[in-house]
Amino acid sequence: MNKLSKFAAAAASATALVALAGAPAEAAATAYNTRSVTLTANPTSGMANACVSRDIYLATGDYKWSQILGGARIPNRDLYVEAGWYTWNDCIVPYNGYYNQHSWLSKPGSATAALADTNQLHLSGTYTFGSELAPKF
Repeated sequence: MNKLSKFAAAAASATALVALAGAPAEAAATAYNTRSVTLTANPTSGMANACVSRDIYLATGDYKWSQILGGARIPNRDLYVEAGWYTWNDCIVPYNGYYNQHSWLSKPGSATAALADTNQLHLSGTYTFGSELAPKF
């Protein structure tokens, strides 16, 4: 290979590296804390809560936090978090004749964030419930 060919190959490689280095990073994905549960039409307050929990590392930033129940994504709220490990809990709570849905996000040394649907949910059947955290950019 002559000098010109070697130079052209080196220049092409350098251009490719610069193009890769300048490419924007892929956005973080939405995180989910969900499970399926079968609900009875006539719950009582003595029944056990249906809950799901996970530990998750979150980067510093703004998130949209939404509860999930079937296909619904309400209620929701904007939430700013500092980087760190969080415990994320979601529960369906039975009362006499209805359910409520509650979500919590906690980090040691910080206040616990809460999201609750306190509407009287009259449900029966199998549902996916929980919540999702979507990074806001």
